[in-house]
Order: sequence, then structure tokens, then C-alpha cells
Amino acid sequence: MREYFELAEFLAAAWRLAIGDGDARLPTSHGVLDQALFDLRDDLPEKLRNVLSFGNTRIGFRCYELPEILYCAQANLLTSEPNPTYLTTSVQIGQDTARQMLRRRKIGPEFGKRFGLKLIEAIDVAKAKVKNTVTEAA
Repeated sequence: MREYFELAEFLAAAWRLAIGDGDARLPTSHGVLDQALFDLRDDLPEKLRNVLSFGNTRIGFRCYELPEILYCAQANLLTSEPNPTYLTTSVQIGQDTARQMLRRRKIGPEFGKRFGLKLIEAIDVAKAKVKNTVTEAA
């Protein structure tokens, strides 16, 4: 369980540093974040690489641990409170807090920002896949 809290901190901090100031909404629906994390699993900090597992479910491709990780982020006030109708969660920490959290975990803020930028790109690719799947099904 400790790894879930660490990964929640890393994701929130990386996202904040990549987005910068302002609204930092992280997508949480339609398997978008699940697919992006799968694509970037080898880019995670070494101690967090084996935390995630993935598979196809009745509702699509999923990261099995992601619901708990998102809960950990919310419980630690890193993100907004989850709601089943929301498609995103808002990262609540600022850039200074993000840098401090990463340093405390012995992860360089530059590494976190690079991961966050890769995550943005991977999410855009995953969103396009979801859009194409929905379009093809129609």
C-alpha cells in the first residue's frame, strides 16, 4: 500500500510540473490514464516500476492498481475528491510542493517534469485511440 501513496505523489508532482501553474486536470476515465501508464511503465522511477499491473477487463484495458492510487492521491489532498461523473481530477498541489515531494523521494524534479511531459503526450495518444474506437463502433 505504501507504494500506492508514493506513486500517487509521483504522478501528482510530475503532472503539476509538466502543466505548470493553473488548472492541472488529470484524466481519470475511459482507460486513458491506464493506457498512458502502460505505455510509460518503463519510464517510471525504478522503485515504482513493478507497482503497476495491467490487463483487459469487461470494461476495457485497465491498470488494476489505479483506483487505489487515485484514492491515495485524494486522501493525501494531492487531487480533488473523486466523483463517478467526473472525467478528470484536479491536481491541488503547486509547483514548489511538487518539487519538494519529489526531492523527499530522492527523485529529481527534472526527472518528474520529463515524465509529466511524456505522460501528457501518452494521454493525448490514448485519447485519440479511445476516440477512434468510439467512432469505429458507431
